[in-house]
Amino acid sequence: MVFSISENVMKLWDVWNVRAFVILSLLAQVFLTLSAPLRKRLGGRSGKCVRMFIWLVYLLADWVAGLTVGSILSNQLKSPAKSGDIQAFWAPFLLLHLGGPDTITSFALEDNEFWVRHLLGLILQACSTLYVFIMSLPGNKLWLPTLFVLIASIIKYAERNRAFYLSSFDHFGETWVPGKAGLLIPKQFKKLGTADSLPDGLEDLPDPQSVEDDNISPDFADSDPKSIVQAAAYLFGTIRSPLLGSFLSKSQRTKSFANFGSKSKGCSAKDALQKMEIQLSLLYEALHTKLPVIVSKTGYISRILNLSCILGALLSFSLLKKNYELEEFDAWLTYGLLIGALTLDFISIILLVFSDWFVIANFHILEYFPNLASRLEARFVKRRRWSNKVPQLNFITYSVKDHPNWLKTLVTFLPMSSLLEDIKVLQCLSFQNFREDLQYWRCIFEDVMGVVKEVQEGLNLDPFGLEDDSFSHFLLSHHIGTELSIQEEDFQRSSSGSIDNDRKICKLIADYMLYLMMMEPTTMAAVSNNWEKVFKDTYEDTLSILARSSVSNEKDAREILSANIDNHKRVDLYSSALSKAQDLAKELKNGTYSWKRLREEWVFMMCYAARRCRTNVHSQQPSKGGELLTFIWLCVANYTIISHASLASLLF
Repeated sequence: MVFSISENVMKLWDVWNVRAFVILSLLAQVFLTLSAPLRKRLGGRSGKCVRMFIWLVYLLADWVAGLTVGSILSNQLKSPAKSGDIQAFWAPFLLLHLGGPDTITSFALEDNEFWVRHLLGLILQACSTLYVFIMSLPGNKLWLPTLFVLIASIIKYAERNRAFYLSSFDHFGETWVPGKAGLLIPKQFKKLGTADSLPDGLEDLPDPQSVEDDNISPDFADSDPKSIVQAAAYLFGTIRSPLLGSFLSKSQRTKSFANFGSKSKGCSAKDALQKMEIQLSLLYEALHTKLPVIVSKTGYISRILNLSCILGALLSFSLLKKNYELEEFDAWLTYGLLIGALTLDFISIILLVFSDWFVIANFHILEYFPNLASRLEARFVKRRRWSNKVPQLNFITYSVKDHPNWLKTLVTFLPMSSLLEDIKVLQCLSFQNFREDLQYWRCIFEDVMGVVKEVQEGLNLDPFGLEDDSFSHFLLSHHIGTELSIQEEDFQRSSSGSIDNDRKICKLIADYMLYLMMMEPTTMAAVSNNWEKVFKDTYEDTLSILARSSVSNEKDAREILSANIDNHKRVDLYSSALSKAQDLAKELKNGTYSWKRLREEWVFMMCYAARRCRTNVHSQQPSKGGELLTFIWLCVANYTIISHASLASLLF
């Protein structure tokens, strides 16, 4: 009986394995084409779930396509007559699927660095597919449509490898062309007016060390949508230097400063944010999609040739099918592959036309449609390009939160202590919509510019005495001190408004920085040398105080920690940040320490952490929904009016 079941299963597998894998490969391409653009706009828990599914399907797509080509080749070697011409016709579709959709070439930056491996994969898979095709000759009645699909698949796989190559850090910007001051920009953007046709007067700006806000009046200083797009495209050219870890030249710094704008001349915080959103969106498309390859004359020709081959395969198959005996299911599956390939290509073209890279590369065309230009430009600038969410994690919430008894009991039998802590952090995690009130960003932007100006003038390069070893202690003490000083009525909008805004911004940044330290260790690796010890000792210190009273909520815990200033038993006076946090809370409440000063310190800590973070970590963030810390890094990078030595003395 067991032998009979096994034999039936093997027969079923022999009949359906290739068909099932071909269908699965097509469905994977559909999912990736439609869902990949969402990962840069989704944040929070839903965004993480979507990105996880995209990652799984991304890995599955390559594995299934390669496995299926191998299965078809194996069938050809075992029994050419049994596999038939139809499976030889399906093989190029798997190579076409390995070429991947235009909306995603790499899931992570590391995929780009393995472009040589992908090139070898192209050669091997193309040889395997070609061998399957040759094995089916000379009796293959479907040789013409098979040849059409084979040509299209090689073109598409070559595009993907070209995208991998251009997106690797060793070759990033390799095809960019020089503009003014030797600045390299994507060659597709030359017609926008960002290279040899820069606005008059911009190339003759003075030395950046002598530039004052009131003396700058570049043409890009306007806040109209067209100027924002032009400035963002130019600034994207300047991103190559900080991304690769180098600094801009003096003339490049001057132009970057002028394009980013002067707040006294109309470049508001909102305009700066929109420019950076476009920059990061272009960076995402340059690193993770085929757009830099497709948006070119060669790319357009290859896309037309690709579509023509698929259409030719569909027409020739429809004509040859009449003289070829084919099972009905196989016929429908083949039509599904052909129509699916055409549909995905048309969807990719639509997404291409609305992509930031294509729009900016062809932005000059809007000049011929003045009636539509202003409306289209405004809608383009306001397009959502990141999640607009800032993760929030609060220390007191984390301290009060407790696990159910059954989960604690389970942990005693299973090695799940680290998983238990992760679950606790996720339960305490929340998200703040950053775009709901741009007043937050206006204050942060003002403080970031203040930090840059102080460095430029050589004033108090390190006003808070930060070092990597003390950063963790400084951050956690300020986080707890901020939380102990916050009351519910502080979040109620009043007529004064400014004090409330300072407190809200401090709360926003404090919870965000704690989230980065606990949930994004790679981002904060350069400034979190002794974070685990500081957090553990502070956490145990806090629990020792809360254990003396019956604490049921955050409000009670805040009151107890604020009131308990006696010399209670410390775990380690040096490592625990609770004592300094209580001192800070007292100073905030009695007015000796202003909220504006605390806000400036929080912004400085963000600048410090942003510049110490590796650039490749920042460049990954657009594919993860965006990160506020990356905007701070880009803000400083754009406003590079400071010199190499001054920047290094503060940030390195």
